[in-house]
Amino acid sequence: MHLNCPHCRKLLKLAADKFPAGQRVKLVCPQCAKSFVIEPEQQTAPNNLPSLEPDPLPQASDLEFYPPGAKVAFLFVRDPDWVASLTHCLKERGYHVAVSDNHADAFRRIDSVGYHLLLFEQTPEALGLLGHIHTWAGIQRRSVNVILIGEDSASLHPQAAFRHGVNCYFNHADSQNAQWLVQSAIDGYDEFYKVWRLAAQTLSKVHV
Repeated sequence: MHLNCPHCRKLLKLAADKFPAGQRVKLVCPQCAKSFVIEPEQQTAPNNLPSLEPDPLPQASDLEFYPPGAKVAFLFVRDPDWVASLTHCLKERGYHVAVSDNHADAFRRIDSVGYHLLLFEQTPEALGLLGHIHTWAGIQRRSVNVILIGEDSASLHPQAAFRHGVNCYFNHADSQNAQWLVQSAIDGYDEFYKVWRLAAQTLSKVHV
């Protein structure tokens, strides 16, 4: 049996005999960790649940548009102190800032808008988004500076960033230091990928 998570659209393969006919069934998506319920009337047969339709693709009017060359950041952050601090310091640095606390909306946006900077507050939903980002091709992933805000390590801890597969890690208690944390994250990303781009250019010349 195949179902699509209505939140992140992950295809779920499930055993049909695990679902009793005529009863509500609650499932938890292993990718985004968000739960959803299948009502009895959604069952077309005792052992055959219909595939859930994924969230519709966003219409042009649902997505923000930015001028060519604009720097754009997206925040999937719920803490109001972090939202305020990040929005302020990013706008000071010339970024356009979009904010959402809805997982399905965030999922659509990161796949549809070419953000330069993604900041996630560590939640099960955010980890689901990170899992999706980890499936991106190398060139797409390298084009985005991804920052995670969590509680298990100090800010700017390189092993925490490596462990979560992000470019930089901020401790949740450091919202008052957002200004210099963001600048450190941007500078570190620019320096790392400047070296990477130079190495790639050198390698391409060697093989010409």
